[in-house]
Amino acid sequence: MTTTVGRISLAVQLLCRAGVRVLAVAGSANQNWLASLGAEPVVYGDGLEERLRTRAPNGVDASIDAFGDGYVELAIKLGVAPVRINTVVGFLGARRFGTRSDGGMAAATAEVLAELAAMIAAGELIVEISATFPVEQVREAYAKLAERHTRGKIALRMR
Repeated sequence: MTTTVGRISLAVQLLCRAGVRVLAVAGSANQNWLASLGAEPVVYGDGLEERLRTRAPNGVDASIDAFGDGYVELAIKLGVAPVRINTVVGFLGARRFGTRSDGGMAAATAEVLAELAAMIAAGELIVEISATFPVEQVREAYAKLAERHTRGKIALRMR
């Protein structure tokens, strides 16, 4: 199975652990990092559809979109069935093409979250922290998030 993945590092790691071939779309600054997680990085921008078709000549089976900006439509063009597309930001595309738009919320049970936490604690999954802010700087944290070019999570400290 070939999957295009935007900027979702835990999903990339879990898919790679499961033996899925992951094509991860990101900017040039994140190519080596994605490869270190087990993905095959593909640079976004003009010509992306052709680059993905070259990397996956037998087609793309599924798509997870965490960026928006037409990635749902791109997955449709690549022949991905709408039921195999999930976006957390491309809500207009999801509505237009009838794709999923729940991220992983359906699987976010206490048991699953505990299993993920155990894997993180054991060093089996990497959670990169891009920046930390005291809770009093929540506006600055959101401004950083709005840049859409962070690698990793933005954390708020309570103390």
